[in-house]
Amino acid sequence: MFNYTALINNIKRSEQAYQVYCKNKNYHNALHIFHANEIVYDELNSLLKTQTLSNELLKEASLYLFHLEDWFLQFSILEKTVNNPEQDFSFLALKDSIPYPSHFLELVNK
Repeated sequence: MFNYTALINNIKRSEQAYQVYCKNKNYHNALHIFHANEIVYDELNSLLKTQTLSNELLKEASLYLFHLEDWFLQFSILEKTVNNPEQDFSFLALKDSIPYPSHFLELVNK
């Protein structure tokens, strides 16, 4: 059976890091999100590899992965411009990017 603890805790960690980042959008704060999102990404892939999911949860997990892939792409592009950790690091919505699945935790906790 899949242990949802790491997935849930790191989604919450990512959300907390995002709240900090919103107050000061710099590279240092974006890194907190990045590290949490790496674990979320790994856990979501593990979930898809090891569990039979409802159609709804499978769809949302896939959309979450697509969202993270878009986010990682933008992060890596922005990261190339960084000269110091306090530097502005603002994301722009990519055209047709997948939105953050804000109700994913609710589905997991059903």
